[in-house]
Amino acid sequence: MDKRMHSLMLVSAILVVISFFMPWVKVQSQQIGAASKLLTGKRQADIDSISGIDVPIKANGEDARLAISVMKIFSPNIKDADKKSFLVFLVPILALAMFLGYHYKGDNKLVLLLIAIIGISIFTVGTFKIVTTNMDKLVLNIKIGPGLWTTFVAYLGMGLTGLTGFIFKIKK
Repeated sequence: MDKRMHSLMLVSAILVVISFFMPWVKVQSQQIGAASKLLTGKRQADIDSISGIDVPIKANGEDARLAISVMKIFSPNIKDADKKSFLVFLVPILALAMFLGYHYKGDNKLVLLLIAIIGISIFTVGTFKIVTTNMDKLVLNIKIGPGLWTTFVAYLGMGLTGLTGFIFKIKK
């Protein structure tokens, strides 16, 4: 296992964990109160950004309708969004599991291929979903924050590290 590749995998996993606490979605402050009043019937929301850690907290708290509305932008057919919001904790857990798999079983071609598929798939699907969602026509003025982009790029780094390791193993 190459030391540089191992370091890249470690840095990528750490970035996913750090970005979990960074803003994933930013909602323009001027429109939050009006959107909250429209969705909940009262002017209560003070959300201006939502990080990964905030998703289940906001989706199950006072501002649940607003948070769930933001979630439905990216997944319109979601049912029980408040309960499913806890799945967001899999984001850093999966990154740590991928790193541990690479660290302990990085010589196994199947593990490397699995890391490559997971990392590249998360980046591809997540980026495609954001790029193809027309956020300019929404009632809420939503911008994707740096935390979500960092998460996707870090997963891409993990995936490419796994793919590189897999290719080197096949060539040997």
